Amino acid sequence: MAAVHRGHDQRLDRVVALKIMHPHLAADEDFRRRFGREARAAARLAHRNVVGVFDQGEDEDRIYLAMELVEGQTLRARLREQGPLSLGETLDVTEQVLQALVAAHGAGIVHRDIKPENILLDPEGVVKVADFGLARAIGTANSSASATLLGTVAYISPEVVTRGQSDERSDLYSLGVVLFEMLTGRQPFVGEQPVHIAFQHVHDDIPAPSRRAAGVPRELDSLVTWAAARTVEHRPHSAAELLRSVRELRAALPQEMLESRPEPLDAEEIEAQDTGDAPRITTRIERALDGKDADPRSWPGVLGASAAAAALPGGATDDAARDAPSDSPDAASGASTADTEDEDGEGTRSVQAAAPRSRRGRHLPEGTRRGSRPVVLLATGALLATFGAGAWTSADWYLNTGPGADRTVPVLAGTELADAEDALDSEGLAVSTTQQYDDEVPAGHVISSSPGSGTDVKKGDEVALVVSRGEELFTVPDLTGSDVGEAEASLSELGLVLVEDDPAYSETVPAGQVISQSQSADALPEGGEVSVVVSQGRQPISIPDQTGRAEADAKASLEDSGFTVTTSSEHSPDVPKGDVISQSPGSGSGYRGDTVSIVVSQGPEMATVPDVFKMTEDEARAAMESAGFEVAVEYDNEDPVFGQVYEQSAAAGDELAKGSTVTLTVF
Repeated sequence: MAAVHRGHDQRLDRVVALKIMHPHLAADEDFRRRFGREARAAARLAHRNVVGVFDQGEDEDRIYLAMELVEGQTLRARLREQGPLSLGETLDVTEQVLQALVAAHGAGIVHRDIKPENILLDPEGVVKVADFGLARAIGTANSSASATLLGTVAYISPEVVTRGQSDERSDLYSLGVVLFEMLTGRQPFVGEQPVHIAFQHVHDDIPAPSRRAAGVPRELDSLVTWAAARTVEHRPHSAAELLRSVRELRAALPQEMLESRPEPLDAEEIEAQDTGDAPRITTRIERALDGKDADPRSWPGVLGASAAAAALPGGATDDAARDAPSDSPDAASGASTADTEDEDGEGTRSVQAAAPRSRRGRHLPEGTRRGSRPVVLLATGALLATFGAGAWTSADWYLNTGPGADRTVPVLAGTELADAEDALDSEGLAVSTTQQYDDEVPAGHVISSSPGSGTDVKKGDEVALVVSRGEELFTVPDLTGSDVGEAEASLSELGLVLVEDDPAYSETVPAGQVISQSQSADALPEGGEVSVVVSQGRQPISIPDQTGRAEADAKASLEDSGFTVTTSSEHSPDVPKGDVISQSPGSGSGYRGDTVSIVVSQGPEMATVPDVFKMTEDEARAAMESAGFEVAVEYDNEDPVFGQVYEQSAAAGDELAKGSTVTLTVF
C-alpha cells in the first residue's frame, strides 16, 4: 500500500521512516479522510512495542506518514532465514506483540492486519508492531480492497471472511496463526488461490502445531488452538487474558525446552500424523477440572468435537462412547481390560465389563453389547412374541413411549437450517423455527435450539430452532442539507454513528449543515459509521488593495479572487490617468461574488488661461481664480505706478490643470 523511505526530520534532527501511500489510494477522497483519522488515532499510541507515528500530512497528490525508524528485520525475514523459532523466542515475540495489542485495544484501536510483515524485531530484542489501524483505512479504498484481502488472507479470521467484521479477538486469531508459523515454519492453511485459503479458515480448525513440527509441547498446542479458535466465543476474551496464559506457560516450561527448536515434519510424517490419533491435550481440561472453564462446549478448539460431545449433558453417541479413551467419562462407568493368554500362548486382550447401562442408567441384560440397540429390540420382540397378543402392545410402548422412544437433541448451533432439519428428522423429532437477527451467526444458520443440545426428549417431540437472519442492517438516510445535530440524532435512532470528517467551506450550504456523506454501503449494521462533511459556511476571501494600480490590472486581480468589480472615474490632480484612485471596501475580507467598487483617475481637470493683460490686479486675480487657477502676484517695483498687469506666466489661451498657479506681474 505504500513505499517506505529513510527520511530526515529537519525540524527535530532525527531519522524517520517515511511511508508514502501509493497514488491509487491517495486519489480516493474517502480513503484520504479515513487515513487521516486512523493515523491520528495511531499517533496517540505511545508504547514500547508499537511503532510510533510522528506525523501525517499531504504534499500535493501524495499522503504520507512519518514514523519511528526501526533498525533490524521483520518477523517474516527472520522466519525465512532460520525457519521455526525456538520455543523461548516464540513465546517472547508473542508476549511482546500481546503487550502492544493490550495497549491498542485499551485505546479502542483494532489492528486488523497482524502478520509477520507487520512485526518488527530490533537488534536489542524489542518487538514492535507496525501499521495499527491502517488496514481499516485501506479497506475503504475500493481500488485496493481486494488486494488488501489477498495480501493478508493467510492470517484472516473467519468472521472477517464471512461477515467482513472484526474486533479485538480477530487480532488474537491472526496472532494465533503467526504463533503457529513461528513454531512450524509454515502457515496452517495453503492453497492455489487465496479464496481456497479463506475457505479453510472458515470451515477447518487450525491443526495443532505438533502435527506439523516435532518438539512442540502439548501446552503450546493448546495455546495456539485456543487463540485461533474458529468460533469467536471460544477464543480468549481479551489480549490481556492470552498474555497472562503466555507468561504462565513460559514460567512453567523448563529452560532446556525453551532453548529447543521444533523440527518441521516432512510430507509423509504429516500424513501419518493426520491419519493417526491426535495427541491428547489436557491443559484446558485441567483448567476445566479446576473450575476455570467448566462448560464442555468451550472445549472443541482443544479436545476435538467428539470429546466435547462426550462431555455434554446426556453423554456422547453410542459409537463415540464405545471408542472413548480410558480416561473418558465412559471409561469410568466400570469397564476394565485384562490381558490373557490362549492355548497357543498368544497374547490376547479381552474386555471384562460390569453390567452395561442404558442411556438412562438402567442395567441391560447380561451379554447385551452397549450401543447395539437393534439387537436389543429384536431380542426383546422375539421374547415378547411368546407372550401372545399382548406382546405387540408392549413393543409399541417401548418404541413410542418407553426408553426406546428416547432421543438426544444433537448439537445444532451454527449449522445450516437444512442440515439441522435433516438431523432432527433422522431422530424422529419435529421442527419449528423462528428467525431473528444475529451479529455473529451467518444468515440461515441455527442460533440456538430449545430444548438445548444434549437434552433427552421423546420421539416426536418438537425442537424449536432460532434461525439467524444475519446481521441486521439499517438503511442509511440522506443527510445532505441536514443540520449536523439533526443528522446525528436520526442516525442514533437507527443505531448508527455519525463521524465528522474535516469541515469544509461551501458557497451554497449554510454553516452547520451537512455538505456530503460517505459510508461503506447503503445499509449498515448497528454501530456502523457514516462520515459527513459539515459546512463552515461561505469561505472568507481577503480583499487586496488595488489603489494606485492600473485599472486593468486591478480589475483582473479582484475578479481572480472571486469578486465582482464595478468601476467609476473622476479627475485627480495627483493620480495619473487610468490608475485607481480608491476602492470600496478598501481592505478586510468578503465572500465570493461580493462587489468591490473602484474609482479610476481621469487625470487632472484642464482649464483655459484667461487674458488679463492691462487688467488691474484685483480684476486679473478674480479672472484667474474664476477659471480655476491659483494666483501669485509680483510687483515691478515696490510702489506700482499704474497697478496694471503687464505680464502673466501662462499665456492666454493655454490649457492648464485646474489648481495650477499662474504668476501675474503688476507695473
